[in-house]
Amino acid sequence: MTPVVENKPGGGTVVATQEVARAPATPPPLLMVSNSFTINPSLHASLPYDIFRDFRPVALAAAIPHVLVVSPAIPARTVAEFLALARARPGEFHFATPGIGTSNHLNTELFARRSGASFTHVPYRGFAQWFPDLLANRVQFVIGTVTELIGPARDGQVRILAVAQDARLPSLPDVPALGEDGGPAVASSSWFGFVAPASVPAATRDRLEAAMLDSLRVPEAVRRLQEMQIMPAPRGGDAFAAFLREEHANYAEAIRISGARVD
Repeated sequence: MTPVVENKPGGGTVVATQEVARAPATPPPLLMVSNSFTINPSLHASLPYDIFRDFRPVALAAAIPHVLVVSPAIPARTVAEFLALARARPGEFHFATPGIGTSNHLNTELFARRSGASFTHVPYRGFAQWFPDLLANRVQFVIGTVTELIGPARDGQVRILAVAQDARLPSLPDVPALGEDGGPAVASSSWFGFVAPASVPAATRDRLEAAMLDSLRVPEAVRRLQEMQIMPAPRGGDAFAAFLREEHANYAEAIRISGARVD
């Protein structure tokens, strides 16, 4: 069977998710999901689907780790030093994100709550808009993707204080993970996986899961992903289901803390 890829933009992924939820089970449709899949149920007052009732996880594929980066004007060299500065100036440290309700925004809200610091959120449309403001110290820090920020950090434009993971990255062996040097251990990444409508038979989902996991373990595929700072994260349906529930709970907490809404 030859897969057909169809892009369905709109509604912060709600349009595509609704369409796949209602799709017939044959041929088996798959939905490529990311953080918004677990954010939207708490961000919206209502949705035309339920992510746990109407879908079944097939496989988690990969993740792009996030890093905590500060403006070159901030003298901190560690997370502990950064938090000491921020706690001394409540609300004066601004953080950039690509928008309200994004994973970057919500995970930074969790970082703030768990660290006892008070920051001010400044949403932007994307990297091209917020990065010049980070350089100019109009915003003081960002939790963003390593793919965007490793180059500027290596060029000395900005400083990476920590990776928002439970372990250091092979590409940044000298950069500690959050939690190593005084900050809260908040995990943040942009992840990607696949779900199928609940109507797709379990045996079909099992075959799709096995094929995906096999492809994510091919050495050449692993090497190519890692070269792009994308970490293969192969997990089967059951493990992916547990991951989705954990992400949903974390984002629900962050949305409650921040008061973020899009309706």
